Amino acid sequence: MTRLFNKFSFFATSTVLSLTVINANPVNAALINYDIEVTIDSGFLAGETYFGSFQFEDSGLIGIDEEFLSVSAISFNFNGTNYTETDGFPEVVFFDGEFLGLSFSTDAKFSFIPGFFDLSEAYFTYDIPGEMNGVGDINYSLVPEPLTILGAMTALGLGSAFKRKLKLSNKRN
Repeated sequence: MTRLFNKFSFFATSTVLSLTVINANPVNAALINYDIEVTIDSGFLAGETYFGSFQFEDSGLIGIDEEFLSVSAISFNFNGTNYTETDGFPEVVFFDGEFLGLSFSTDAKFSFIPGFFDLSEAYFTYDIPGEMNGVGDINYSLVPEPLTILGAMTALGLGSAFKRKLKLSNKRN
């Protein structure tokens, strides 16, 4: 019985520690990664979907009302051309600590417009001189850090191993 209790307490401790790591706010600056999906709703490109990603450091988040953080890397493929941080001045916009979206424009071809008070207000607009303009919806997906994924996988692996051993132990008894 004591051996079973030791195994259970180890499993419970591992699970709690893993979940703590998942939800912990970093003390030092961390690189935050987002994937972007843009679906065009109107204009010549209606129905088209475009993809990209960006990265920024969260050290600039200091708790003031509105904040703009520089993007350290961005890659967005629009209409056959890949755009990066060298094609404009991308910034991440926060209000009261809430992510509102990306602010990024390139040569008057397209713009990411962040939300004013909420991420759901963010949108994408394009204006290619001569013939095409329109708007689209943006979907931002936070990419989890590798350490978070590793911690969750370790907890699940340990849990299933202990469950299997417990099942074998119960069959013997």
